[in-house]
Amino acid sequence: MATAREIDELEQHFAVAPATFTTSPLYRALCPVVAGDRSTLELLTGRRPGQQASYLFFGAAHYLLLAGVRHPLRDFYPSLVGPSAAEPADAGPVLRDFCRRYRTELGELVRTRLVQTNVVRRAVALRYALWVIGQRCAGPVHLVEVGSSAGIHLYVDRYRYLVGDRVFGPVDATVTLDSRWLGRTPLPDLDDVPPIASRTGVDLNPVDVTDAHARRWLRALVWPENQDAATLLDAALDAVATEPPAVVAGDAVQVCPALGRGLPPGEPRVVFHAATRMHVPAARRAAFDHAIDSIGEGGPLYHVWQEPPSAPHGGHVADPRGELAMHGPDGVVVPLLRVDGHLRWLGPLTPAD
Repeated sequence: MATAREIDELEQHFAVAPATFTTSPLYRALCPVVAGDRSTLELLTGRRPGQQASYLFFGAAHYLLLAGVRHPLRDFYPSLVGPSAAEPADAGPVLRDFCRRYRTELGELVRTRLVQTNVVRRAVALRYALWVIGQRCAGPVHLVEVGSSAGIHLYVDRYRYLVGDRVFGPVDATVTLDSRWLGRTPLPDLDDVPPIASRTGVDLNPVDVTDAHARRWLRALVWPENQDAATLLDAALDAVATEPPAVVAGDAVQVCPALGRGLPPGEPRVVFHAATRMHVPAARRAAFDHAIDSIGEGGPLYHVWQEPPSAPHGGHVADPRGELAMHGPDGVVVPLLRVDGHLRWLGPLTPAD
């Protein structure tokens, strides 16, 4: 039974959530509708610990529509009807009707699914971090992604990059990622990165990219207006499906220490996570950090993350505009870049640079 405190916290979550959905007018319009709908808030109390309610709920509704549910709500989704989508401001009553009709189906998705957003462009941030790491250590690195979902970032070295007016990566890549560079000085040579000796993902629920239902869930987590991101996701999933990386199923707190012991002693390892720590329950975040640090017991550890300011690593106060940060074997946190959450742009920490 949901408590009054849980409902109040969810109401507040959706009340402030419009600021999160910067590129989705539909979700911004629907957040206050959900905040005022106690029945839907009660349904969301059944989600798994740590799961961000707004991402999960909107993903569940989108999933049902993508699966073929026939309801007038679909007329508001550019992902389903293209540029003829109805005005977001009119969607409130339609969403409430949708939630009443499909409460059972929504409840099942909320209870069983995880927020596993796969933003392919975040590989741009990882590529930059690998360049930084390459200036500090020689030789191949072992890449680990925590919260890897389908493992698309584990193939960071196989994508083509258009960043500002520069081009990096293999010329025959089947996936090309573009981001704006906001710096006045040129980017470093992002082709000058260490080779990847091994790649391993860690996820509570690894995604089988050959399964149509699993892929639909990942697609549903892309905001309905972001068709370019959806197209990139499809291309990356196709690329991963040809040679799926190893992804270990389980909680990072339990998995990471053994994973670290299994890597060749003395060889550098890079751990990356993006929008993952934010889903770890607050009471377990210290254990999450410790588990990642344990990977460095067998060799030099370079820990790279892109997390919102609400989920800082080890007490580090992150740039509220969004940032990419890391620490090396010395444990000292170093902010690397200002970044958009979906890596549509990146830039130096000092705008004059």
